[in-house]
Amino acid sequence: MIPRLLVSKSTSATAAGASIRRRLLGQTTRSIATGTDLASSSSAPWQRARPWHDDDVSGSNLASDNAVSASDLFAPGKKVAVFGVPAPYTGVCTHAHYPPYKALAAKFKTKGVDEVVCYSVADPYAHYNWAKNMGNDFGDISFLADVDGEWAREHGLDRDYTAVSLGHRSARFSMIVADGCVKSFNIVEDAEKDAETLLDQA
Repeated sequence: MIPRLLVSKSTSATAAGASIRRRLLGQTTRSIATGTDLASSSSAPWQRARPWHDDDVSGSNLASDNAVSASDLFAPGKKVAVFGVPAPYTGVCTHAHYPPYKALAAKFKTKGVDEVVCYSVADPYAHYNWAKNMGNDFGDISFLADVDGEWAREHGLDRDYTAVSLGHRSARFSMIVADGCVKSFNIVEDAEKDAETLLDQA
């Protein structure tokens, strides 16, 4: 399974797109098993997406002040929907994966989802500005960054995208986590349909 990353549907059959897919062949992605306790088994914190603060009054740039632990994010009594994208500002992530989640954010709430999270292996500043550029309402969808990919590696979701100059990132995925445990997990092949699929699983 080779994820579409930078190419749209209209260009995915081009020689360049085919070359990218050939260079990504052979990589394997492990799914997170249903029932996995992420609240206690995940040691790698994520970072809140945020602007760069020029002074201490506007906010802190320190990782320690912006860390979000798995035990807090996936605390007992919470239901969380997470969709993971390979990289901010890339084509499929911007034009196919995020927009349906934006459109369906309110419906996730009606299904009892406490928080919808967009995850990516990225720095928190790029992740924040990407969200702002797309008109994201952070009250509807939180953006959290796995800065060095530690969480992705911990769960076998890391992928090598050096073929398209992105280095090591995460596979495209989505999951519902309820009471700290994985209720459903998907390796996403059709980014446009993922939000609807995950909503049905919530």
